Amino acid sequence: MSSSVVKSSDLPETASNKAIFFLGATGYIGGTVLEKLLTLPTPPKSIKLLIRDPKKAELLKQIPTNGTELTHVIGSLQDLKILEDESEKVDIVIGTADADDDDAMGAVIKGMKKRREKTGHRGLLIQTSGTGVLVDDAKGQYPGNKIYTDLNPTPATGNSPELLSIATLDPKAPHRSVDLAIEAADAEGSLKSYIILPSTIWGEAKNSFVDAGFSNSFSQQIPSLIRAGLDRGQAGMIGKGANIWPHVEINDVGDLFALVYAGALRTGIGHGKAGYYFGISGEYTYLAATQAIGATLVENGWAKDAQPTTFTNEEIEKYYGGSKYLGSNSRGVADRSKSIGWRPKYDELDDLVAHIKKEVVRIEKTKGKKWEGEEGKY
Repeated sequence: MSSSVVKSSDLPETASNKAIFFLGATGYIGGTVLEKLLTLPTPPKSIKLLIRDPKKAELLKQIPTNGTELTHVIGSLQDLKILEDESEKVDIVIGTADADDDDAMGAVIKGMKKRREKTGHRGLLIQTSGTGVLVDDAKGQYPGNKIYTDLNPTPATGNSPELLSIATLDPKAPHRSVDLAIEAADAEGSLKSYIILPSTIWGEAKNSFVDAGFSNSFSQQIPSLIRAGLDRGQAGMIGKGANIWPHVEINDVGDLFALVYAGALRTGIGHGKAGYYFGISGEYTYLAATQAIGATLVENGWAKDAQPTTFTNEEIEKYYGGSKYLGSNSRGVADRSKSIGWRPKYDELDDLVAHIKKEVVRIEKTKGKKWEGEEGKY
């Protein structure tokens, strides 16, 4: 498939006049999304970045901005007054930093409410969540049969499974408290919300922010499995590895953000309860992922047995703090995302497997240690 492309005709004439407050700029997703925004045919007028490290600000001088005014404010998600004040000033807030920080999102919403009260105009909030909101407690023992859609649920027909609504999710599910707070703010008319839910993100982020040393270039979900395999001398998994997760390549994620941004500006796409957009291009079992790790370990002489084995409880504690989260199922279909024109390029299992094999070699060079350029949530 060819990747989704945002054309100038997709954007309203006023798009270049928009001011954005951006959270999570130094992250894996953040740098990729920023690059997409700056290289649009009609880029934003200005983007202000929230940055923790003043040294990072100096690196922004190396970034080609395509006419966008790129500025920053020093602070973190714990600086609630900064979040509130900056969110009040702009047309759009884009969050790629943390899907679970209720206090930070509360401050953003408070600022956007003030803007609405003062100007009469609703700002746009584009927030990153994740398909971790869909997880069960399979512990790697079985493939899940609950499949969620970001569009309209449908009853089971023939061999097709029933597609479930996001609205049926447990309010206590991961990321859900933030998502619901955003949804409520939209419902009361304070803002228009668009929530993007990437799945297992893979691939190397290559853009001007990474080149400048400003943003991270790799995620962590697959690398964590690889490091565990390198450390124990054999690929490992939770339970039988029978659980299923969706996946998506990092540039396809960036394309989805660009399409949602364009659609939100022309007011023609769903928001609020109808504003969830899955970043899902395909599916994989954890067994398949760990088999690719095991095969690569053996091919390079780093292990004797290619077949992955079940992590012991001691290993789960060592590598994952006792959590069996990576043994969960998370299944969904990106119906709404594709309805606005998203066409991911990397939707085959073979694409993911090829990446995993390259990642094993890359990570072995670091002796299993985390690279500074790795980050990501799911």
